[in-house]
Amino acid sequence: MFDVSELNFSQRKHEKILNNLRESLIKYFAETVQHENIKEAESWYERIENIIKSRREHFTCFELSKEEDVLGFLIFRHINENFVLIRHFFILDTVEREEVAFILLRDAIKKLKSTNEQIKFDNAAFTFPEDYLANPLKRLGYSIVKRNNMIFNLDLFDKTYELLPEYYFAPFNENDFSEIAELCVNAFKNHLDTTFWEDITSIPLYLEYLNNSMKTYMLKEFSFVVKDKKGQIVGICLIEDGDREGEFIIQNIAVDKALRSKGFGSALLSKCLNTIQKKGYRKAILTVTEGIPAQKLYERFGFKIYNSMNVLVD
Repeated sequence: MFDVSELNFSQRKHEKILNNLRESLIKYFAETVQHENIKEAESWYERIENIIKSRREHFTCFELSKEEDVLGFLIFRHINENFVLIRHFFILDTVEREEVAFILLRDAIKKLKSTNEQIKFDNAAFTFPEDYLANPLKRLGYSIVKRNNMIFNLDLFDKTYELLPEYYFAPFNENDFSEIAELCVNAFKNHLDTTFWEDITSIPLYLEYLNNSMKTYMLKEFSFVVKDKKGQIVGICLIEDGDREGEFIIQNIAVDKALRSKGFGSALLSKCLNTIQKKGYRKAILTVTEGIPAQKLYERFGFKIYNSMNVLVD
């Protein structure tokens, strides 16, 4: 008999599942970035372990056990009073793995909803390719959206696209954080990307994300904004350092909704690639939701898909 309850951490009881979680994360990062990235895997492991142990505010954790063994856990992140995201999910690799995942999802969602009738599950979960979560989530009424990791060799790039005359590029500046956050949240409102990227759902969350990025991996000197003649920000391109030497990641490109289909995406991307190419970087990496217009833009520039992942949405 399986039992789903709010997680009550004890090291002895959870040691096995945490060890398996660490191994799974190392394997996942090795597969998705095409080389073993233990540092990134350990960082994610520590983040998850700290949430479980500390019962941090804005998170609710559930576990599934059979007799004395913990077989899986589920972590909800509370974005606001009526919006919850399934943030982390892990089940031990057993013959019953898919059924265990279904029971944990079903019962945890019921328990959480019983405490707050206003809670919505507009977003479900970020999953690994061909993961054991896909069928259980589909049984609960969710559908799959694919996310593609793309890569581009800068040695092949020699294009430049200009902005309209009344707009200009300006350096990225921390004083612009509030305006950048407002632009990005509005640009991605009701966008499929909010399924996996919860920080983009509100201005305070995105400001927190920007501040954290500045302290860790953002390449401030290569990130920039687009302004109109009044000095208002209408587009941004944020760049972060890659895992390998000579690689960089396009963290976010966003354009004011009123200015889409006017060449701003092409101008932003060509400015980004030309700038970073001159600094000696050789490869650009990004992640995009399959089927959205941005993917066609990246493909037109020469980006190629090197692997894909599933995101499940309500």
